[in-house]
Amino acid sequence: MSFSELPISCYIRTLNEERMISEVISSAKKICSEVIIIDSLSIDKTKSISLSLGAKVYEQPWLGNGFQKRIGEDKSKNDWVLDIDADEIVSDEMASEIRKHFENGQPNFDGFLTPIITVPPFGKPWHNFAKAYRVKLYNKKNIRIPAHKAWDQFKYKNLSINRLKNGLLHPSFTGIHMHSEKLNNYSTMLANLPIKKSFIEIFIRIWFGFPVYFVHKFFIRGMFRAGTYGFALSMSSAFGRWLKDIKQYENIIKSKKNK
Repeated sequence: MSFSELPISCYIRTLNEERMISEVISSAKKICSEVIIIDSLSIDKTKSISLSLGAKVYEQPWLGNGFQKRIGEDKSKNDWVLDIDADEIVSDEMASEIRKHFENGQPNFDGFLTPIITVPPFGKPWHNFAKAYRVKLYNKKNIRIPAHKAWDQFKYKNLSINRLKNGLLHPSFTGIHMHSEKLNNYSTMLANLPIKKSFIEIFIRIWFGFPVYFVHKFFIRGMFRAGTYGFALSMSSAFGRWLKDIKQYENIIKSKKNK
């Protein structure tokens, strides 16, 4: 399928992302006139692959989630920017839908709420359950990513946001080992932020939170539809969420000992 470029810049944060970066960049170029890589000093082939596909590569030691995306915004020549991760793929359907929104000029919206569809290592993409929604395409003149080490999404309640029907395909993990490793790293990052919850609340979450986290993922988010693998991933997700609690608990104990 042939696509024309639009006045959209895509920025992608990378660190040793040779696994999928070629496919990700190629998918972004279906609609974007510019693809920017903000690379945190990769030592694999991420930079060479990106350059070979015509992307602009800027080396930037890691500043934090939000700060790193701010670099991508600043480097983008277009007002409209597409924020994707190095494992998110613009589907043909999403590209066609976005082109329709731009066919009469730039849209009169602040951004577009985009479905993110998990593509598991086994079976078909999860189009009908466990989807996340993020504002991935937005006008940086009207809104910016938070300048924050951890938070890299903005609040859009009072903005003019349209909703896309088609979204990004997200093959984010190759197996339970990678899924668990990502959750472990993410829980460490969150636990090291200033703690807003009371010691009692964290204590209660450690003792009773795990089954609540599992029920939310497996039943409310619909992971039961994925059968045995959905059960396993829900357990892994619940454990990752619980790890944040226990790591915050450890940080509180350490801080008390150091006083």
